[in-house]
Amino acid sequence: MSQKPIKVIIAEDQPSNRKFLKNILEKHDDFIVSAEAEDGRDLINLCKKHMPQVIFVDIEMPKINGMEAVKTLLEHNEDLLVVFVTGHPDFAVEAFEVSSFDYILKPYTEDRIQKTLEKIRGFLKEREMNLQELFNIFKKTDKLYVKCGYELHFIDADSIYFMEKERKKTVIHTVNGKYETHEPINELEKRLNPTNFFRSHKCYLINLKMVEKILPWGDNSYLVKFINTHNDALMSRSKVKMLYEMLDVGSE
Repeated sequence: MSQKPIKVIIAEDQPSNRKFLKNILEKHDDFIVSAEAEDGRDLINLCKKHMPQVIFVDIEMPKINGMEAVKTLLEHNEDLLVVFVTGHPDFAVEAFEVSSFDYILKPYTEDRIQKTLEKIRGFLKEREMNLQELFNIFKKTDKLYVKCGYELHFIDADSIYFMEKERKKTVIHTVNGKYETHEPINELEKRLNPTNFFRSHKCYLINLKMVEKILPWGDNSYLVKFINTHNDALMSRSKVKMLYEMLDVGSE
């Protein structure tokens, strides 16, 4: 679980209830009360400022009630954990419909709040484990994830011929066509297997598994030809020398 404390905002119009809840939370080092709200409008503004992971919300509050404030907040942050703390059981169905995490009826006890804190810990730990698993998938070098405009593409690394820098864009040439992204070629290189991908030129990154041949091209460059495509890449003289040394072949 993350070492950072779980950020909480308490929204309650009764100062005594806010203090009681805050005192309970302050007994747990893994929770921190970032702010306290006296009404729904205040809650919305404080959430924008502090970005909490959890909010404890009374439903009956002035200006904007807790239920309406929560609906607004969840439109912008569906990961927010909402715990309703209220004296009104009639709102339970509506609370369920907005996907609240827990619903605690007043008068609540410290034991009841602690049960909720345990549920929060378990939920956030599981979510972090799932995110780590997803991150590990992204880190695998057999897939390259690339942001192209508003789209995120997952490209089979083995299908890539080469990448080239074109002004402020990087163009990825693949068996299935080409992709254009504003991500720097240096960053994309870090996501690929260095055994297969070779920086042939400051503007080119080539997939060695797709190379058919390398031939002289002018005084200081070489042309890289690939299997089953007419698209070519460049290789600088210094990179050719480096590649020949890696392959232990002569550079006639």
